[in-house]
Amino acid sequence: MLLQIILFLAVFAIMPLWKKAKINFSWSLIISALLISVVFTISPQQIVQNFADVFLKPSLFKNVIIVVLIGALGVLMKKYNYLGNVNDAILHMLSSKKTVMHVLPAVIGLLSVPGGAQLSAPFVNEIGEDLGVKAELRAVLNLTCRHIALMLVPTSNALLVIKATVPEIDIYFLILLDLGFVILMQTMCWLFYTRRVPDVKIVLDAKALPGYIKQLLVYLSPIYMILILNGILKIDMLLCVLFSFVIIFAISGRADAKDYITSFAKGIKFNTFVMMVGLFFIQNTIKSADSLINGFSAVFAGSQGIVLALAIFVFAVIISVTTGLSYTAMGIIMPMLMALNLSLTQITIFGFFVFASSFCGYFFSPLHLCQLLTIQTMGCSPKSVYKEYAKLMPCLVLFAFGLFFIYQSVLL
Repeated sequence: MLLQIILFLAVFAIMPLWKKAKINFSWSLIISALLISVVFTISPQQIVQNFADVFLKPSLFKNVIIVVLIGALGVLMKKYNYLGNVNDAILHMLSSKKTVMHVLPAVIGLLSVPGGAQLSAPFVNEIGEDLGVKAELRAVLNLTCRHIALMLVPTSNALLVIKATVPEIDIYFLILLDLGFVILMQTMCWLFYTRRVPDVKIVLDAKALPGYIKQLLVYLSPIYMILILNGILKIDMLLCVLFSFVIIFAISGRADAKDYITSFAKGIKFNTFVMMVGLFFIQNTIKSADSLINGFSAVFAGSQGIVLALAIFVFAVIISVTTGLSYTAMGIIMPMLMALNLSLTQITIFGFFVFASSFCGYFFSPLHLCQLLTIQTMGCSPKSVYKEYAKLMPCLVLFAFGLFFIYQSVLL
């Protein structure tokens, strides 16, 4: 059993090597699922069933489609300059360029797409250069503020994966727990980074302000309408995302429907589809690996307090650092926790901790796509960025553990 666990962890440890072998990350997830199947001697029939269940189980396949569609939504919003209009509106609504540098990536971050920090990086870079802000500080601000939405918006890949893994979980209760982590993270971001930005005031035109508020509401409508329809009216997430395409067509696409359809088709990324299929294939494989589930269940059940938390944290960080993704660890660890005899509230609190732990690994991972693209845009070195991170990194770890135990003591 110990050898199997070591080989299981090795499957994720070698994932960066697939990139060097020029194998796309999406396909490396499929390969990893097959390797895990070999490690735990899963029968060929069960392997086929695990793969087929990604398409046959509505809760899984629906989330694959949602993630792919959200990527296409981002392509359309970029094509029709929605983000440029959002940037313009924010610049005319806030009186401080320092505040703009903090708020802008957070707002653009509401659009959850792979490598999404690249969407806000050019705007932050331009403002930062005008203010004389160092490149590494511009990079850290863009990355830290852009990832607010990751833990708070139900259309983020991470929250979609959790919902697909634990359908009965109240995703908005989980978001409420995540909010404490986000507030603490942004407080540290302001103290460590934003405060060092020169506070240059912007003269606002009070008469034009209502027009810019309308502009912001119009061009953010494809995002916040999903939150309203799903969060308040409880309409199915897939229908909400499809409605956002209708909004963009009504506002921008009617003049040239053919061009709209062509752009939509270009936004459907096959690699994203394969990536999500691979993730859920791994998840199904783990669920069918009885010795793995029983082994980890025994470890988790036999551990209490800080020992259990450390085991989960280390496992989540290893997976997130080696994959450069936040949701891979959640898709793997949550099924193991579901094997324990836990109440729904306990599962939700553990879900928060797995999320926060995986975020710590993902955010600082050298394979994190947002980080790679932001550093490239800002023209700074990874070393200088990690030097800035040295202040934030221990704080996030402390917040993850601290809130986990606080939530347990208050809610259980």
